Amino acid sequence: MYVYLDIAADFTCQMCGRCCRNDWQVTLTEESYQRNKCLFESTGREKEFAEAFIPLAGSGGLDEYAYIAKQANGACWFLAAENYCRLHREAGHSHLDAVCQLFPRYPMSTARGQELTLSFSCPAVLNLASRKAPLMVIRAEEPPLEVLAGQFVAHVYPHQQSEGNPLRYYFEMEQHFIDIMQWRSVTVNERLQILGETVERIRQLENCDRSMLGTNLTAIFYKNYEHFDACPVQLADNRTEFLLENFFVNLIFKKVFYIYGLQRALTLLDKAAKHIELLRARAVDSQGELAALTQGIMDVEFQYGHNRQALL
Repeated sequence: MYVYLDIAADFTCQMCGRCCRNDWQVTLTEESYQRNKCLFESTGREKEFAEAFIPLAGSGGLDEYAYIAKQANGACWFLAAENYCRLHREAGHSHLDAVCQLFPRYPMSTARGQELTLSFSCPAVLNLASRKAPLMVIRAEEPPLEVLAGQFVAHVYPHQQSEGNPLRYYFEMEQHFIDIMQWRSVTVNERLQILGETVERIRQLENCDRSMLGTNLTAIFYKNYEHFDACPVQLADNRTEFLLENFFVNLIFKKVFYIYGLQRALTLLDKAAKHIELLRARAVDSQGELAALTQGIMDVEFQYGHNRQALL
């Protein structure tokens, strides 16, 4: 089974070059490092290889062996005029390291199948997400793109959690959290407050009878749904609210509550909301507010995706 947010199937690179100009460090596996070494040696460019691919000192993260150097202006070593990648043009897409092949796609291996969404640090993704229609979770027998086993950025298997841990019911919780964030009778900030209150009630179940955990979770969910059903949907045609909603839905779908745990993930969402709201408050009109929101979302995605401790 393949599970993905619908925008993942619609993405195409717009060649803006933003991802190749960010100040993050693009790392490579040892296999990719050796593959590039062979390519550059075959064309007599040993000197450029030594300048472009820098082995990491000591132990890097998972499968991190080296990184790609930057140009003096901060852009990736291989970014050329008109925002094309020299390495891609010379050797093809399959030659690139997994990071460059997949970004901004975010593939996950989970107990219910391969899952996929996108990073909101890409302007093309934000353009897709600035829509009135809510994001949809698609379940299909065919993937929107091929992902190799070593390219997953998250592994989510709730049955490995202890019996008293609510995360054993992670997928049920994730769907409920998404339903909360897509309840358009109140503002996005009010939905975040409801989400926080719901998470706190779930956390209290950690000390309850294990045999009643599933039943108690269901009771929490249904209490929220009864509240939702009693309130009419008041859909304001506000592009900034739609984009903000879709950002938080995507963040939840990226499994932050499983990866970090309920409390730390809630802290991440709270800090993200406050950072974004601070930028929005400085805007003088609706167009400026949308630009500020876009910048705030990209800031948060950058910190979450490439410097996770900054928000936690």
